[in-house]
Amino acid sequence: MRPTQEIRVVRTLVAPAGPVLRALGGNDATLPPGPDLFVEGEVRATLRGSTLELAAHRAPIPYFGWFFGPPLGRDVRRRLHHLAAVLDSQASGEAAPPPPRRAFWAPPAALSPDQAATMATLAFVLAVTGYAGSLLTQAIDPIARSFGTSDFQLGVLTGFTRVGALVALVGSALADRRGRRLMILVATGLAAAASLASAVAPSVLVLGVMQVLVRGSVNLTSIVCFIAATEEAPEGGRAWTLAVTGLAGSFGFVLGAALLPVTDLAPWAWRLLFAVGGLGLFFLPGISRRLGETRRYVEIAARTQRRGRVREVVDPIYGGRFLLLAGAAFLLNLFFAPSSQFTNRYLANERGFSGTGITLLRAVTQSIPALVAVYVGGRLAESRGRRPAAIGGVVVMSVTTAGFFLLGGPVLWAMLLASTAAAALAGPSLAAFNTELFPTEVRGTAGAALLVFGVAGSVVGLVAAGALSDPLGGIGPAVALTAAAPLLAAVALFPRLPEARGRELDEISPPEV
Repeated sequence: MRPTQEIRVVRTLVAPAGPVLRALGGNDATLPPGPDLFVEGEVRATLRGSTLELAAHRAPIPYFGWFFGPPLGRDVRRRLHHLAAVLDSQASGEAAPPPPRRAFWAPPAALSPDQAATMATLAFVLAVTGYAGSLLTQAIDPIARSFGTSDFQLGVLTGFTRVGALVALVGSALADRRGRRLMILVATGLAAAASLASAVAPSVLVLGVMQVLVRGSVNLTSIVCFIAATEEAPEGGRAWTLAVTGLAGSFGFVLGAALLPVTDLAPWAWRLLFAVGGLGLFFLPGISRRLGETRRYVEIAARTQRRGRVREVVDPIYGGRFLLLAGAAFLLNLFFAPSSQFTNRYLANERGFSGTGITLLRAVTQSIPALVAVYVGGRLAESRGRRPAAIGGVVVMSVTTAGFFLLGGPVLWAMLLASTAAAALAGPSLAAFNTELFPTEVRGTAGAALLVFGVAGSVVGLVAAGALSDPLGGIGPAVALTAAAPLLAAVALFPRLPEARGRELDEISPPEV
């Protein structure tokens, strides 16, 4: 981990030195950081006459320090100025100044440096695997041209990759028995290795087999990383934490979209994108050093060996939640799978977009809008509740995605923008449903079981869209038809789920051991 950044604040005091010395407890003092001070260790205070100097070491953020470092440094400096003003007011007997306003990007509940480092590492894992998992979707059209496959064959191929759920199924269940950390590391390495092998696949069959492993590994990291984020997040900030962590998966997708013009260089150039996915192997040692086991899992593992039992997922306490979420997973993925998988092929074949044109469309309508909407969705889930954010986002997403696949011209751009924002807005709440509503000892097992229903929906949606494309006159109308499925989930299933906003994790889903 890189060295911390030292931040110093020097302030000329109004109050006499003596009272300030008494407030500090001596000429030099160490002060514990407050909940809003993102620092490593303690704040060092030194008084020289009427000059007070405060020094702190800003906690490092692995992988994303280049992005979060400057704003965190400014926030620490601002709060050190406030701490100096508070000491001065205590010494002079005046009213303490109000605390500085929280930055708009600050979490609703304070994260410790250890929690923030864990979230950053999980986010990086999701970025690495998210890129690898996006490639079949991004490069589906050049792959189809390279191997000469039809829409129906593509539907079968992409449906076949959902067999990778077996990897995620076993791994997610093992996350309850062997721990979150081990499964995350195994899945990250497998996703990178299978992506590298996909780059040299000699046939569509071999590519499909490799993508089975990629798909399973990506699903596994997604499930277990969100479980780990939920278990490590501060109370009152779980949905926000899931939103920020999940943003990294979007970075992986955006990178895949940004590299898509490479596929225009030659018929085989799509293989370069998969080779880049193999670079994740080089990051694995660093991820291993920085990623620890979650505190909640360590506590449960120390108390009992009764973990990962399927019957607890479907018992009278949690069975009703599971059935609702299983139905929602099936319906959502019946729509998500064909919608995501066939977007680029629809744009290329039915709307005449080139690889560069698709990249431009996605950059304008999906990259920044998705990042902003995910963050707003996390905030809304904390302030308004999981159910309202999920219902509203899914309804808008369904309608606008159907419009995207049916309409052309400028309306197509507007529909994709609205659909992307709505899906991203609902994302943190949907992730919270799957992790918050089950206890720690079966959280991975529940995620694995829900994945089975999600994959079943994906296979049905992919095969149905591929089969209906010819009768309906194209892949666009076929995918638009599947938009009825998430509408049903939003209207009939989400309103019946428990609301977790404002409740502690162990209150929502108390451990049974």
